Amino acid sequence: TPLPEAVPPMRGPEKAARAVALLRDLADPHPAVAPVLDAWADLPAWARGEAPAPGPVRLCHGDFHLGQLIRDPAPGSPWLLIDVDDLGAGPPAWDLARPAAWYAVGMLHPDAWHRFLTAYRAAGGPAVPPDGDPWPALDVPAR
Repeated sequence: TPLPEAVPPMRGPEKAARAVALLRDLADPHPAVAPVLDAWADLPAWARGEAPAPGPVRLCHGDFHLGQLIRDPAPGSPWLLIDVDDLGAGPPAWDLARPAAWYAVGMLHPDAWHRFLTAYRAAGGPAVPPDGDPWPALDVPAR
């Protein structure tokens, strides 16, 4: 189902571009800034907010991480997604960017990542194929 035209674009790439601009403008940058700027320059234009996202866009949370999920402890209570102030149209893989990056750098235990990814796929999540390697879809947003 196409999104209504009134849905604004998801702001993830734009927010990342603002953060990188702040790094670029530092008067006395830390030595770690240069590799960040190099990695930023290697990303495709859409991930830097300089071009439209490729492929179909979906409704994206825009700032998803596992802390955005809450649940009443009562048995059978549903999980709820909170903090939707960055909601907008964008590539669905962007919503998996943070947990994918956490997994890639070892901050998210492999068992937790695989449980999350399995549940996401079982629910029909559009960001990754239903089976196989998810990284072709997740690599750029996770970086």
